[in-house]
Amino acid sequence: MMQALLELECMPAGMELFPAANDTQWEWIKRVIDESDYYAVILAGRYGTISKETGLSYTEMEYRYAVESGKPVVAFLHAQPDTLPAKHVEAQAHKRKKLDEFRGLVQTRLCKFYSSPSDLGAKVSRSITQLRKQHPRPGWVRAEALRDMLTSDDVLALRKENDELRARLERLAIEAPDASKRLAQGDDDIEIDYLCTHEKLNDATGRFKKHEQIYGTVITTWNCLFKRIGAELISNNTQWWHPSNPIVAVLEPIAQIELTEEFPDDRFTSFKVVTASMDTVMTQLRALGLIRLDKNKRWEVTPYGDNYLTSLLGVQKGDTRPK
Repeated sequence: MMQALLELECMPAGMELFPAANDTQWEWIKRVIDESDYYAVILAGRYGTISKETGLSYTEMEYRYAVESGKPVVAFLHAQPDTLPAKHVEAQAHKRKKLDEFRGLVQTRLCKFYSSPSDLGAKVSRSITQLRKQHPRPGWVRAEALRDMLTSDDVLALRKENDELRARLERLAIEAPDASKRLAQGDDDIEIDYLCTHEKLNDATGRFKKHEQIYGTVITTWNCLFKRIGAELISNNTQWWHPSNPIVAVLEPIAQIELTEEFPDDRFTSFKVVTASMDTVMTQLRALGLIRLDKNKRWEVTPYGDNYLTSLLGVQKGDTRPK
């Protein structure tokens, strides 16, 4: 039978070529049947190994599974099993009974009777040829055929659609989120609370000495904050980066001017952002779609944020100095 199938350019997956059947292997056998185009069974004088769970031979289980799954099935039955040598016939009465019942089941569908190996080969060839005409299947596809398929109109259309969707996603990635329209942003004001150390000059020593810690507030804009935060993230996106650093860089010069006006002879150092203000800034920039947390929970600029930052920091035509 194998030779006949090979001559028809079929790729047989004969169950008798695999290790002895068991209940674990049964799942694997079903997968082989599922992946096959046709199923053929040969019955002679033996019923086969019986499953403890079903009480059926694995051959009968295969046949029943192929029929239930809608697989095109053909069977080949020995015409005179009583004439077979004793070593090829079931010795146990209950197995002979099961074999007779199985033969009766098989004969309710397409089947052929054979009398010799050569007769079997000829009938296999004719039956498989007939099955292939009545139930065409894709069979095994060569790699060259797959390459040809990639140039088909359908695949080209899918490629075009994929390219269009990819381009659309890229455009959406650099657009502001719809929800951001109702949020404060751009040149809108934002109040930042801070703490710093107030130092007074000691006339006796000529040195500054810590006097007290000051709590204060400065007003800046969202654009001013993001220009510094975004630039820091792009140039120094490491695990040591902390959002308070660029925020302090924005607020400190403003606070220094205001504090110096009030205390012209004193010095102010160690500026820190109040945690609540820092959280508000980062949450707002995230809501605006300008920054996000990466898979390692570190802040990074989004594609939209990068595009927006470029518009803020880029030197416009006619300008002589960067912003």
